[in-house]
Amino acid sequence: MKGHIRSAIVVLTLILGACNQTAINQIGEPVNSDDAVSVNVGLDAFQKDGKAETVLFGKVAEVCQSEGCWLSFVTDDENMVVDFGETFTVPKNIANKDLYAKGYFYRDTLEDKTIEIKFRATGVKFK
Repeated sequence: MKGHIRSAIVVLTLILGACNQTAINQIGEPVNSDDAVSVNVGLDAFQKDGKAETVLFGKVAEVCQSEGCWLSFVTDDENMVVDFGETFTVPKNIANKDLYAKGYFYRDTLEDKTIEIKFRATGVKFK
């Protein structure tokens, strides 16, 4: 009887661990990585055609180290800020990792009146 209970606990632990891996792999809305374009391609499409909604794929340059409330993608020019609209945070240790982000581009006016293109992610998926 004790052997059956131990086996059941081991199996349950493995199942819960597998479910937990999926939850860690994605945060926020579901992200279809099949639809992804590189950050540079998505940024060009937004600047030329105004295509705001997309799924981006790129390398994370840095992450907010106080809360994980933003990250930046590496681009050809300057790193591009990705925020989450205060709906979720990401792990602080994902710099230099590949990431998919579902969301939309927008223009943000900074304090010095310059305009910066940013991306608001509604969901992220770690590669």
